[in-house]
Amino acid sequence: MTQYDIFLTSSNFKLAFDRLKTASRNLYKSIYYEDLKIFGLYLDENIETVISSIKQDIYKPEKCHKIFIPKKDNLVRPLSMLTFIDLLVYQAITNVIADTAYEIISPYYDKVIFGNIVNTSKAKGEDKKFFYKSWKRKWKRFNEISKEHFSNGYIYLSEFDIASFFDTIDHNILCELLQKNYNVENELLELLSRCLETWTADSNHKSFKSKHGIPQGPISSPLLADLYLFYIDSEVKRTAKKLDFKYLRYVDDIRILTKDELTSQKLIAALDLISRDLGLIPQGSKILIKKVEDIDAELKIQNSKFSDITKEYKEETTGKESGKLKARTHKQLKKRFANCFDKNSDEQYLDKTVIGFSLYKLNADEQVKTIIISKYHLILTHFEGVLFYLRKHYPNDEDVKQFIGNILSDETILFNHLVALCFKYFPDYPFDESIYQTYTFEKHRHWLVNYYMVGWLFANNKKELLLTDNSTDNYFIQRELNSYKYASSTERSYRKIFATRLLENTNGMLSLQGLNLLFNNPLNFIGFKPSNEQNQFIKYIFSKQPTDIILHTLKNEWKIDNPETFFNRNIWTDDAEYEELRTSFLLFIKTVNTDPSKSLLNLNTFNNLVFDKICSRLNITKGAADYGVNLNANIIDSKFPLCNKHWIEINEKRNQNTEAHPYDKFGNIRIRISKIEFYDLFKKQKLTLDELCAYRGF
Repeated sequence: MTQYDIFLTSSNFKLAFDRLKTASRNLYKSIYYEDLKIFGLYLDENIETVISSIKQDIYKPEKCHKIFIPKKDNLVRPLSMLTFIDLLVYQAITNVIADTAYEIISPYYDKVIFGNIVNTSKAKGEDKKFFYKSWKRKWKRFNEISKEHFSNGYIYLSEFDIASFFDTIDHNILCELLQKNYNVENELLELLSRCLETWTADSNHKSFKSKHGIPQGPISSPLLADLYLFYIDSEVKRTAKKLDFKYLRYVDDIRILTKDELTSQKLIAALDLISRDLGLIPQGSKILIKKVEDIDAELKIQNSKFSDITKEYKEETTGKESGKLKARTHKQLKKRFANCFDKNSDEQYLDKTVIGFSLYKLNADEQVKTIIISKYHLILTHFEGVLFYLRKHYPNDEDVKQFIGNILSDETILFNHLVALCFKYFPDYPFDESIYQTYTFEKHRHWLVNYYMVGWLFANNKKELLLTDNSTDNYFIQRELNSYKYASSTERSYRKIFATRLLENTNGMLSLQGLNLLFNNPLNFIGFKPSNEQNQFIKYIFSKQPTDIILHTLKNEWKIDNPETFFNRNIWTDDAEYEELRTSFLLFIKTVNTDPSKSLLNLNTFNNLVFDKICSRLNITKGAADYGVNLNANIIDSKFPLCNKHWIEINEKRNQNTEAHPYDKFGNIRIRISKIEFYDLFKKQKLTLDELCAYRGF
């Protein structure tokens, strides 16, 4: 089997689904979590529909929905929210790449590379359901090895950082590396390249496709990033093999230990040049070389302390419930947390590790609450942790309510992401019309605000605002609106009609959402009937007949009504004949823009087969064996005048302007048809099939 064949197996897609399911629960997963239930209700059937759509070239990746999370210095870190089917396809692709690259890269695991260590599809037991091994163990190992090298005299520490790493990965270089260094096959790389280019664009804002950048957020991306950086690992060791140094990497955190400063300088210079070969830009402000006196202090080794606190936090003991610290532990951690905001304390100022850990572990404490509310602008990167703490310990506190209200009402707020998170953690904040008007459902980059605002409207019992036609082409917002519209009504008839209409939605996931909503009440299925108007996912679930490229194109792209009247297996009963029809149509569609001559040849073959079927079904006698002669005899003109007229022209062009013959009818070397000429025929072909599918006499 080729890698592409392995990619398109049901087992690979089921593994991809499991790996998305077992990914760490974070903001990214919380948004697609509902899709796991929607898609998983008929998992086998839905996977088969996705595989069939890829095989028939129906599948097209969609632009992503970007989320902008605040970073330091008023910058943002973009997450690229892929639609679930794109996310599943991406994971299925990287499953195969991971298996292929594993033998090459695995010898460096736990020696040079410590982050994003993958499990292959052949991993033992339940391990293979997790795409990566535990990061906590690997981070601990990363520091342990660093300490070993330090104790052996490598006392100069260098750290090398790359600016906006994920955003600067070049697709062409990535695919070249995957092909040459990891033996990934071209067919798989062509699909990956098309997907990555599409996902660089933001569907919520005017932006441009580009050939650099991979989506941050999906668990697939760190693997590709790691394989990209492995080139740096290999080149550094090759070009600097005469130097005495130790090289380690955790994700894109490169750490070099040497015995003298000059060696460190040489290696940083080498890293600079090698990274630029890959189109990466070193971040000079974060690159350092220093002589280390205390390795534990330098690496901030405190994992064991945090591990003990976490263990205590989870334990339920006498006088302490689970999810709470003992008074003494709380006091010690609170002191460290407070000191992070004091530039004169022993604690590192705004230490992100201590602050991030404390927000999720500290007990209710008025002093902590006061620090959080007054200093939140200093820790915007931890704002979700801030809201987690306030929601857990002070959900009804007046100071907290005022704090949330100030953010929601701030018309000059720098990061709309903060507003989105306030709606997420405090959906019960009292309804305010001015806030609603500020963030009405309009297309903009900060769609996450509207996504969480739906829950705020529902919690405030604003059913009328939810039931208003908030038209949006953002799948995630529409999915939330559908859920709450359904939940807002107690009328069974409305719910059934609403969910049933979703089955006809052109978006596969929204149609599956409709099916999930119907399952809320088995009575909804009384009298239920599949129909031709339903989405391809729904039709396959109930009929087990996958949508093919002909029906999909005619119905969804050319907007031809009822293509099933002619293109159905009751009319096309011979499997080999229909496969030839489908293949010729697929090749016609795929080569319209790249090779009009080849496209025209396949279009004419398709028309020939359709013409023969018309004659067979309507008992029309053909006067000759040749297709062109029969067309020119106008034997179908009385019933299909457009078909007769335009197919004659298409057949003539096929004979004169393609590689079917070296000469035209005048004996001159033929000139292949141009894109402009073929576009005119393309429009006429649509008219012929519209006429054909409108006929009811078959």
